Amino acid sequence: MIDTQAKPAPYFKLMVLVTLLGAVSALISFIFMALVHQGTQLIWEQASLALGVDPRLFTLVVCTFGGLLVGLLVKYFGDHSGIFAEVMLEFGKTGRFDYRNAPGIVITAFVSLISGASLGPEAPLADACGGMGTLVSDQLKLNPQETRTMGYSGVSGMLAAFITNPFGGALLSIESAQGRVSGAQMYFWGLFPSLLASSVATVVFVALSGSFFETLYKFPKYTPQLVDLFYAIPLGLIGGFVGLLFMVSLKRLQQLFQGMKGRVVLRGVVGGLGMGIIGALLPLTLFSGESETTDLILHAAEIGVGMLIVLGIAKLFATSLLLATGWKGGYIFPIMFSGIAMGLAVNLLFPTIPLAVAVAATMAGALVAALKAPLFAALFTMVLVQKETAAVVAIAVVVSALLTALFALWAARRASQAESLTDTE
Repeated sequence: MIDTQAKPAPYFKLMVLVTLLGAVSALISFIFMALVHQGTQLIWEQASLALGVDPRLFTLVVCTFGGLLVGLLVKYFGDHSGIFAEVMLEFGKTGRFDYRNAPGIVITAFVSLISGASLGPEAPLADACGGMGTLVSDQLKLNPQETRTMGYSGVSGMLAAFITNPFGGALLSIESAQGRVSGAQMYFWGLFPSLLASSVATVVFVALSGSFFETLYKFPKYTPQLVDLFYAIPLGLIGGFVGLLFMVSLKRLQQLFQGMKGRVVLRGVVGGLGMGIIGALLPLTLFSGESETTDLILHAAEIGVGMLIVLGIAKLFATSLLLATGWKGGYIFPIMFSGIAMGLAVNLLFPTIPLAVAVAATMAGALVAALKAPLFAALFTMVLVQKETAAVVAIAVVVSALLTALFALWAARRASQAESLTDTE
C-alpha cells in the first residue's frame, strides 16, 4: 500500500495540499448550493407567488427562458461537456481537469438548476473542485502523479461535502475515474489523499451548513428476512434497467442533437421547452429530485402504479434531454428518483415485498448502472435508507453490476460487428 519510490518530504507536502484543497472544495460546494437554493426560492416561490399566474404557464415560461440563457452561455463560454461520467473518464485518461472550462460550466449549471432543471449540482462542482486541484498543481509545477492525486482529492472533497461522508467521496472519484493508477499505488496516490481531503471537506461543510446529510427516506420498521435476498435479484435488475435506460437515452439524444452543434442557442431553448412541457404536466419531475422523492414516497398509493412508472421514465427522459441540449448538471438524484419510483410501483403491485426492500434495491441497482461505481452506489444508498436493508442493497448492487457488464459486452460486440460490416462494404 506504500510506493517505496516516493520521497517522504514531497509526499508530506502533497498531503498538506490535499488537506487545504478539501477545505476549499467544501467552501466552493457550500457557496454554490446555497446560491442555487436562494435562486430557486426567489424564482419558484417568491416570483411565482407575486405574479399569480397559472403554475403550468409559469413553469413553461421559466424553463424555456432558462433554455435561452443556457444556450447563450454555452455560445459564450464554449460547448464543453459537463456530464459527470465523461468528465471523469477524461480525467482517468489524462490525470487532469481542464480548469479553463470550469467557470463557464459552473455559471451555466447555476442558471440550469434555478430554471427548474431535472439535474443535480455534483457534475459542475466536480469540474470546479477537480479543476482547482489541477490549477494548483500547475502553479506549483507538480509532477503528473501528484497532479492526478490533486484532481482525485478535489473531486473527493466535493463529493464528501455533498453527502457529508468522507468514504463516499473517495470511492466515487476513484471508481468513476477508471484511471491508470492501480494496485498499491491506488492506495498511496489515490485513496489515502482522497480520504484526507474528504475528511476535511466533510467537517468544514458540516461547520458551514450546521447539519449532516441525514437519512432522507424513512420506511416502516423492517426486520431482514432471507426471502428478501431473493427479492433483491429482480429488484436489482429493474434498477439496473433504469440506469441503463438513462445512459442509452442520453447517448441517443446526444446523437440526435449532434446536428445542432452550430446552433447551441436554439438547442438550449429546445431543451428548456421540453423540460417546461414535462414539468408543467408532471411537476414532480422538476428540479434534482432530492426533495421530490419524499413526496413520491409519501403519496405513492395516491399516485398509483401507472403514474409512478410514467414519472420515473419522464424523469429519465427530461434529464437526458437537458444534458443532450447543453444544460449543465448532475444526474445522481434524478436517477435515484426514477429508481425509487419503480421500486414503489413494485411494492404496490406486490405488497408482500417490504417497502424498504423495494426502494433500497431498485435505487442501488439504478445508481450502479448509471455511475458504474458499485461501492459508491452501495454506500450512498445506505446513507439514504435504514441500515437494516444493507444485505438487500449488497445483492442488488452485484446483480446490477453484472447486468451492466453484460450490456457493455453486448454493446461492444454489436459495435464491432457494425464496424466489420462497414469495412466489408
